[in-house]
Amino acid sequence: MSQLLLAVLCFICYLLIYYLVGVATSKILKFDNNLLHELVYGMFVYGILFFVYVLPLKFKLVPVSTIGVIWALFISILCLLIIIILRKYIKESLSRFFKGIRKWKLCFIPVAIFTIGFILFILIFARLPFGNNQVWFLGWPANGVLHNELMTYDTSSGVALERFPNDRYLSTFLDHSAVVCKLTGLHVMVEVRTVLSAIFTLMQVIIVWELARYFGKSDQKKSLFAFFMYWSIRNLLVGSQILPNYFSIFRNYEGKGMVMIVPLPLLFLLLWKMYDHPEDTSYMWKACITLWGAMTYSLSMMFSAPFVLVAFAPFVLARKDKRLIRNLALMLFVSGIFVVVYYLGRKGIIDLTIHR
Repeated sequence: MSQLLLAVLCFICYLLIYYLVGVATSKILKFDNNLLHELVYGMFVYGILFFVYVLPLKFKLVPVSTIGVIWALFISILCLLIIIILRKYIKESLSRFFKGIRKWKLCFIPVAIFTIGFILFILIFARLPFGNNQVWFLGWPANGVLHNELMTYDTSSGVALERFPNDRYLSTFLDHSAVVCKLTGLHVMVEVRTVLSAIFTLMQVIIVWELARYFGKSDQKKSLFAFFMYWSIRNLLVGSQILPNYFSIFRNYEGKGMVMIVPLPLLFLLLWKMYDHPEDTSYMWKACITLWGAMTYSLSMMFSAPFVLVAFAPFVLARKDKRLIRNLALMLFVSGIFVVVYYLGRKGIIDLTIHR
């Protein structure tokens, strides 16, 4: 089977799994039954589930092939159960989505055309031809496929490591790429730089649209104007590598790039909604899911999130609402756990020695 066909199938499977996991999350936590939201939060919850599953197996040096078979069986059964148990909820979700398309057809067509064009542009033209970070984000999955172990060989020299890298071992989306490639035969560069790049591009467009729609107060013309104004400003800044668009165009397959273009804007939107509706606890849980899920992609979120949350603190104090204080404390706690774990790893309190 060609790599291109495998990539398309992998892309579709990712979206289906994210959606089904998102549906279950939405039902359990009583979120709004919205297909786009379920895709986004399903991606983060799926990342959390894999994180919890794979981390102890990584330390025990369980073969990637074994990890993959067990995970594939688990996800298959889980998705089947979700379809059977929540079929009415799924039907409602799909019905609302297609009704929304008909209602928002003024916006749907241009936004859909933009999304498809943006994904194709990035996949065809926005290939960064060199860069040290590619060694990390392609090397870890490639080593996993080659050696059948996760993060145990140096990505530059190929020498066996003595310890797991403290700044990388929690980024389990790289482990997931290794599992997918080992099971399917999909090339690592295709999975990481094509499939994941397309996924992350789609997710950031969804979030930008949600931001624009909230900014436009659900007015179609205002929302559409805000959406394209956002991209116009971002695209003008593409030449600088210190600005977000450098990562959204050229390096969005990297963990830090994904963090910059997906969870951080989403967190901003959730804080905005949380401030407007402090009585709605769903925004608090969505923010916690976003924070934890983003950590599984890159610990850059560990350094970025506290600044965003501290910047939100003056608004919390100005509002003088105890519910907002509670929300902020919980989000800082979730973020702080990873700071503590990272610190313990640096000090050697968490043993990262690879025991062969």
